[in-house]
Amino acid sequence: MKIIALILCFIYVLWASPKDTLIVAVENEAVKINPAYSEDHDAVIALIFSGLICFDENMKVQPDLAKSWSISKDGLVYEFELRDDVLWHDGVKFSAKDVKFSLEAFKNPKNNTEIYVNFKDIKSIELLGAYKIKITLSQPFVGFLDSLSAGMLPSHLLENENLNTSKFNQNPVGTGAFKFEKWKKGEYVSLVANENFHLGKVKSKRLILRHINDANVVTAELKNGKIDAALIDSSLLKSFEKDKKFKILREKSADYRALMFNLENEFLKDKNVRLALNYAINKQAIVDNILHGYGFIASHPLENSWAAPKEVKSYAYDVKKTDELLQKAGFKKNEKGLYAKNGKILSFDIYTMSNDPLRVSLAGILQSEFKKVGIEVKVVAKPAGSFDYSKVDSFLIGWGSPYDPDFHTYRVFESSQDTNKSPSGWNFGHYNDKNADEALEKARNSLDVNERKKHYAEFIDVLYENPPFIFLSYLDFALVYDVNLKGIKPRILGHHGVGFTWNIYEWSKN
Repeated sequence: MKIIALILCFIYVLWASPKDTLIVAVENEAVKINPAYSEDHDAVIALIFSGLICFDENMKVQPDLAKSWSISKDGLVYEFELRDDVLWHDGVKFSAKDVKFSLEAFKNPKNNTEIYVNFKDIKSIELLGAYKIKITLSQPFVGFLDSLSAGMLPSHLLENENLNTSKFNQNPVGTGAFKFEKWKKGEYVSLVANENFHLGKVKSKRLILRHINDANVVTAELKNGKIDAALIDSSLLKSFEKDKKFKILREKSADYRALMFNLENEFLKDKNVRLALNYAINKQAIVDNILHGYGFIASHPLENSWAAPKEVKSYAYDVKKTDELLQKAGFKKNEKGLYAKNGKILSFDIYTMSNDPLRVSLAGILQSEFKKVGIEVKVVAKPAGSFDYSKVDSFLIGWGSPYDPDFHTYRVFESSQDTNKSPSGWNFGHYNDKNADEALEKARNSLDVNERKKHYAEFIDVLYENPPFIFLSYLDFALVYDVNLKGIKPRILGHHGVGFTWNIYEWSKN
């Protein structure tokens, strides 16, 4: 018993949070701590690396490694004046050479970067001096400036390395607010303050990001004082609401959940079947009973974006409409009350990540809703990464970016991003609609903001007429933190709540 007590004491001391140390729980763990492999600005990556630009609490573009910039009227030429007072974490001076190296690495297909599509239109990169650079695009891409929030890479450490396999990905060096110290995979990453951080003084000497994807464990660790802040599942908030040791910050997000259809499936390739399924779901019940009000009904992928139209078409909960559409598709109910066509029962699998309780719950609700109307569905829950999203019948998916509306639309819905064509694409459901393609291309290449809004509205109309998904709900996130923690500022969050630590270098304890 004494040994057990000593072990427990040791664990508590290990994780108990000193005044100069912040311990924060995060859901996801990067495979590589390298900005080339994370468009979502993973928490660890965003704290170690800096981009040319960054975003404030209102998602407005601000200078970071760049002091200033100019963009030509035709949207093709970008010139940046860079800071001359920035050091890499190893003490080497940052320069325009690093920017040139980084952008070339991002756009090189051999590097298999997640952010390739944002840099593929770069035609040339010219060094105009040690701290000045000129980038020319082959065609306008208005989201390019937002893309430059991606962390820059140190050329002196990587110019002779294979970016895919470099040890740098496990032992990174950046210019961000925190320096890498240690990574114990599956458990935590520890970071120390960058005493030379160019945007201001880092107020906590050490930061530990603990990787915890079990909501109940996160709740217990907060209550025990072993972590200082975390995003908490809305179903578990009641235990914090009257606890004076904590504060709760509700943050909006661009993060939505949806059921992705695989259009190679024999049933789901029929547009009328996909339309019918959209009418079969009571989305308000999901928001009320599963999200506990922490979210709202989703109709399309840009509802928390400036590009969202004021009015959009949406599917009401209407099982009569489901029946009409399935009959139009040639289905009739058999003696068991199940829809069938040519002797085949309308059935398919819904795959979901077993380590994501919300997605598992949503998959179960969809299964129940479809069963009510006579559609046979099987839920398959497996760990993330253990199955090919592009091969299953359907998948409980999540997307959403708070950055330019091109992010998480072009790569998800444009046909050239079909994973059968592009390994770095995110069009796992093999959606192919020429009208959606045309609208997305025009929206990403137009220089006029009103024209962009018009094309995104056209794109959203196409998704309504020919749905690739059942859009279910947007998520709000609850950040629960120790009452003594100061400096936290809200901001619209990304996928899985990424971004809640955006200004953590300003956080401190009383």
